[in-house]
Amino acid sequence: MAKDIIDLPVIGRAGTLQTVDEAARRFEVLWTTGAQVRRYSWMRDEEFDEELVVSTDAMRLDRLNAGAPFLNSHGSWSLRDILGVVEEDSIRIGGNSAFARIRMSERDDVEDIWRDIKAGIIRNVSVGYRVHKFERVGSTERTDGGARALYRAVDWEPLEISAVAIGADPGAGMRSDSGPKTARSNRCTIITRAEPAAPAATDQKGNDMANGTDTVGEDEHRTAPPAQTRTADPTSQAATPAPVSAPVAPDADAIRTEERARVSTIMTICARHGLGADISGDLIARGVSLDDARAAVLDALASSDSAGRTAEPAPAQARGDGASDAAYRNAVTESLLHRASPGTSSITDGAREFRGLSLMELARHSLERSGLRTGGMSKMELAGAALGQRGFHTTSDFLAILANVAGKTLRDAYALTPRTFAAWARRATITDFKPVSRTQLGGAPDLQKVLESGEFQYGTIGEGKEVYALATYGRIIAITRQVLINDDLDAFTRIPAAFGASAADLESDIVYSILMQNPDMGDGTALFHADHGNLGTASVVSEKALAAAYRAFGQQKGIEDRLISILPRFILVPPGSRSLEARKQVTATTPSSTADVNTFSGRLEVIEEPRLIPTTGQDPWFLAADPARIDTVEFAYLDGQEGVFTETRMGFEVDGIEIKARYDFAAKAIDHRGLYKNAGAATA
Repeated sequence: MAKDIIDLPVIGRAGTLQTVDEAARRFEVLWTTGAQVRRYSWMRDEEFDEELVVSTDAMRLDRLNAGAPFLNSHGSWSLRDILGVVEEDSIRIGGNSAFARIRMSERDDVEDIWRDIKAGIIRNVSVGYRVHKFERVGSTERTDGGARALYRAVDWEPLEISAVAIGADPGAGMRSDSGPKTARSNRCTIITRAEPAAPAATDQKGNDMANGTDTVGEDEHRTAPPAQTRTADPTSQAATPAPVSAPVAPDADAIRTEERARVSTIMTICARHGLGADISGDLIARGVSLDDARAAVLDALASSDSAGRTAEPAPAQARGDGASDAAYRNAVTESLLHRASPGTSSITDGAREFRGLSLMELARHSLERSGLRTGGMSKMELAGAALGQRGFHTTSDFLAILANVAGKTLRDAYALTPRTFAAWARRATITDFKPVSRTQLGGAPDLQKVLESGEFQYGTIGEGKEVYALATYGRIIAITRQVLINDDLDAFTRIPAAFGASAADLESDIVYSILMQNPDMGDGTALFHADHGNLGTASVVSEKALAAAYRAFGQQKGIEDRLISILPRFILVPPGSRSLEARKQVTATTPSSTADVNTFSGRLEVIEEPRLIPTTGQDPWFLAADPARIDTVEFAYLDGQEGVFTETRMGFEVDGIEIKARYDFAAKAIDHRGLYKNAGAATA
């Protein structure tokens, strides 16, 4: 009895889907019947039969019983290929049949497959397995009437179960149309009972079992028992000549020469057309014939499909019209924003085709859409082309997409950051960066009694003036090639969002610094000063202190020294004891006596602002009038540039692009009469 050892790849066999438990998302499958399958060996020009021994002694069931994956068509490129799991210890053997129980995943992207399984539309499953030992029975030794040599798998190991489109084995109801695409070969022992010059078994396409390749068709898998111990040649040729009537010993030298010519020709063709080593390597490893390789190269060139992309949509060629280009950029931008924050960014049908793609995949898609071939580019070259660096003449939309994502997240964060001053301060716009004068208008002059036949006298309106100018603020965010390669979406979302929030915080810092720093006004006197009648005696927020503040407002006079009618509307306090004191004073209650009435309930709005916490001393509190009644603090933006804006340029200091965030802002106290300060005191 002879014994050979060869390298054997993963093999596929098919089965049928059985009962379905919809509530538990489970179903049972018959994943093998062990039936004989007819095979063909190109190495020996010989047909043979393969048979799986279905028994616990012949089958290594540890992987399946431990929870092997349930895959989509034997896919193993991504975790998204996993549709479910083989439930632990659910394998049972009955006669020559093996059964398993599958539990489906609850992911959204699995639901359409689960619906088709429940409806009976998808009913074929397939098992991927390795054979560790074949027992070969010569055609003259067979007792079952078979006319070919029989290879019986007496030691084999199922690895996974898959849902597949096409069934093959009539005995089981379905077979796999391919094995797992990334599986490696394993060592297999072949015990030969007779015919020591046994042929090396192959699949029906002629792929030698020892070649380590893994592409099979319907009712195909690889078994390759050779006559002697040898190591796999990963580039074994896959061409299938017509079988001859009797086995003929192969010419090893001729086979090696032919294989070297095939490999060299495929590499030359791919290099000539700018296709990457991954494409040529795939064609060589799968044993594709020269004619099929040429056809594959033509298909790759025609579709501009890039190597290594499995989940990408086919590139849509740019049509050159602004509407379609804008729609494309908006869709990709939307998909990235949804990926970064699915809870706050919705996704439309137009953006769904880009959902889940990495930054590099989107970069390749955008480049190919613009007409640039990316086959053969390294990751660094691809990232450089996507970022429009020198040497790559491209009109890719990718730069605009990245700028859109960064700009939108920055502006959204800016808009969502709270700015409490907007309630009590006055907003304005300025047309340029020149100093502007804000005039304080006094009240109208007193009306004088006009006697009969008397003349009306002219009066004048006094005025004061405050001057300020816009200032520009900004920062640059650098996006490098490494960010794309690492798929670091945070660089386009969270970092710009932090800058946007920082811009909004800066506005609050500027406005509230006016209250805390107490700058001089145009008349040379500090904003809060006894001469301005708006500085109270240090006190907690109490009924007595508020009454004094209301009296101070009532005593304010206009420029022409005449009383004006203004009252406070907002009370500005820092968090803590001042906030509690203020809320108690303005909250409506149900008192048991007049002494318990909250006199100021409903008269003031409490605005709580952390920037009013001083570095030392007691917490102050402030009152502000309605800005529609009298000027208090004015904050301004450049006309047409309200908020944060972004600009993009090619990086010079960094190897990538630079996104500049800028905004123009200023704030100034305009009239002291609408503001009041109490320096605060320790809580009693």
